[in-house]
Amino acid sequence: HPIPIPAPGDKDKVELKPLKLTKKEAKKVRKLRRKAELEDKRDRVRMGLLPPDPPKVRLANLMKVLTSDAIQDPTRVEARVRREVAMRKHQHEKMNAERKLTDEQRREKLEAKKEMEERKGLVGAVFRVNILTDPSHQFKVRKNADQLSLSGVCIFNPAFSLVYVEGAAKYIKQYKRLMLHRIAWTEAARPRGGAAGAAGEEVELEDPESDVEGEGGEGAGASSKAGKARAGSKTPAPGAESDQEASTQKSLENNRCVLIWEGALRQREFAGFKARS
Repeated sequence: HPIPIPAPGDKDKVELKPLKLTKKEAKKVRKLRRKAELEDKRDRVRMGLLPPDPPKVRLANLMKVLTSDAIQDPTRVEARVRREVAMRKHQHEKMNAERKLTDEQRREKLEAKKEMEERKGLVGAVFRVNILTDPSHQFKVRKNADQLSLSGVCIFNPAFSLVYVEGAAKYIKQYKRLMLHRIAWTEAARPRGGAAGAAGEEVELEDPESDVEGEGGEGAGASSKAGKARAGSKTPAPGAESDQEASTQKSLENNRCVLIWEGALRQREFAGFKARS
């Protein structure tokens, strides 16, 4: 008989992937599997192959389970039940602590998930914001881009501002929902006290090339005398003071954000998320 030779197409056979179940179907399969395991365990106990589980006595069912013992010596029985309840709780918390990931493992898992999403493909998006002068809006734009591992640039302009982000498609979708739906562009940040004002100074996106040395001494003296927040001691560059005054006077009533462009990318063009004026 001739020797069987594999066909050339056998090498290119694609393995069938398991069927993807919906959340409801997976929950039903798990419920049926656990029910079958419980029935099998009960049958083994009936046949004498496994010892029966001790009853879980609680203070609520103490008199029903241990009727005679509870009547004879209720103090001793109650103390024993409390010890058993504490032991079950301790074992439960111990098992949870063993399964719990450490901070380093959690970070590694999150980074691996982000890399896996990025290997599926990169997507870029450009947003146009009419007015992006509110510190709260600036903080949300920058912080969410950092948390979602998105790179890009935010360009400030007196007429309007542009926000360009690039990253995994899943995180771009979340960022789009933030920019187009979640952020209330017509609502300004609520006034804050001294400590919050200092925090607001840190989150505000500013021009990294601006010079803030000119009037620092006078601002610091005024803030120490009047007891104002630390943000009052930091003054903008001479050329940017008039722009900030004009921006603070702008009304956010008609402020909005629109998506200008979205498309696939071959590679990242920015190492991180930056701000430019």
